[in-house]
Amino acid sequence: MNKPLVIALALLAAPLATRAEDAPKAPPPPKWYDTFELHGLVDTYYSATVSHTQGTPNTLRIFDANNGFQLSFAKLTAQLAPTTPYTVGFRTDVGFGLTAGVLNGGNTVAVEQAYVSLKLPSEIVLDAGKFVTNAGAEVIEAKDNWLYSRSLLFGWAIPFTHTGLRATIPVGSGFSLMAGLFNGWDNPPGPVGSEKTAHLALLYSGDSNTTVILNVLYGRDPGATDDRILIDAVAARSFGDLSLNLNADFGKVADAKVWGVAAMARYSLAGDKARLSARGELLNNTNGLASLALVKYYEVTAGLSVPVGSNAELRAEVRADFASEEVLASGKKSETTFQLAALAWF
Repeated sequence: MNKPLVIALALLAAPLATRAEDAPKAPPPPKWYDTFELHGLVDTYYSATVSHTQGTPNTLRIFDANNGFQLSFAKLTAQLAPTTPYTVGFRTDVGFGLTAGVLNGGNTVAVEQAYVSLKLPSEIVLDAGKFVTNAGAEVIEAKDNWLYSRSLLFGWAIPFTHTGLRATIPVGSGFSLMAGLFNGWDNPPGPVGSEKTAHLALLYSGDSNTTVILNVLYGRDPGATDDRILIDAVAARSFGDLSLNLNADFGKVADAKVWGVAAMARYSLAGDKARLSARGELLNNTNGLASLALVKYYEVTAGLSVPVGSNAELRAEVRADFASEEVLASGKKSETTFQLAALAWF
């Protein structure tokens, strides 16, 4: 080969080789202790009613039914997130107080969640164990909801937790699929038998905090003879300081049905130094699927929350519950409660 040509090719190749040698290497995967997290929560409140005696629980409340000064939830969370394909993590949530009693049949200590996670390629995550439901517009922890009290739909139309398997599968453009197979319906204690519940969900997360979720659960309670179906839909979007949320549920077992709709709004004031929230909803239990009297229920709630630093919040709330018949604890068609709550977490 022509010697000047060889020299020219060598000179051209040298920078390429140098650049390849100098190219940054991919960082090593994080150590397990780099992704380990420990969190805590304390949730306390004071509640008073003007509808009946203070010692009588409020009929339609779930985790805050009792009046007076109460410890609603004290919780510790330990979590190790799997970071790369074929790595394993876990999450455990152990709680105490009234909320734990609801989750664990009156026992004021409860394992809210405890599951193992396996990360697969394409950001697929498999979970095995006990976990909170994906249904509903709210969650068990009040600090993560716009209002302190939970909606009628969250309390009476959907399950709280499941034990079994689930997979979360991203499918692109903000969409994900979730599929699961659980024991019974709402984490049934004791022997579970062969009855199972299947879960399929479509999730979308987009701009302006836009969220759309559709959940379908189909299965059977232990010992039951009829299948149960739940269709749950949630849509939420932010418009600057204003955020809106709409939740609808339909449940059916044989001829028993329950359905309802809830609308929520939250407005941030003075650069998010305070937040005003409101909720209105209807729960129709005239066909008797929920463990309530066979009537229609309504509620209207207004609340103010004030963040204290980045890890605490004070809340004040007034709520009015209504029934189409005189079936509430007050012996009337309505109940009104006032609440003050203090929450802190790390």
